[in-house]
Amino acid sequence: IASPTMICAQFPKCHGKEKEMARHEQIIHVDEALEKEIGISRFVRTGNTVYMSGLLSEDENFDLVGAGDMAAQVDRIYARMEHALAAIGATPKDVVSEISFATDLAALGEAAHVRREYYQRAGAALPAATAVQVAGLFLEGAMLEIHPTVVLKD
Repeated sequence: IASPTMICAQFPKCHGKEKEMARHEQIIHVDEALEKEIGISRFVRTGNTVYMSGLLSEDENFDLVGAGDMAAQVDRIYARMEHALAAIGATPKDVVSEISFATDLAALGEAAHVRREYYQRAGAALPAATAVQVAGLFLEGAMLEIHPTVVLKD
């Protein structure tokens, strides 16, 4: 594993500044015991920017919702996102970027209306977005994982 100094040496724009990893005071826990059990931090805040762990289409028992149905999975993920945003005092209007990992980009494109409708209902602009096709995701049968980035108001 490369050290921050080694990584910085590879990127001249660092100007010798070492990159920092998340510090304990930057972590926002929603369910600390569960987060520790599965080895994640649900939210990491630096300044006004909050990085959220990826969201899958799952229920409260971690069972897949919408097996084989991309639109259903998109809908469930955005419902979960709404709940997650509320937990940190944010709304869809605060989402500035999303990275989507999909097992089928064509199906994601066909379900894009669900995403547009979510942001329209919230009165929010569409955030910057990137979609990447992957062979599989953490939850068997999951077709989509969305990793949002949020900027909180001062």
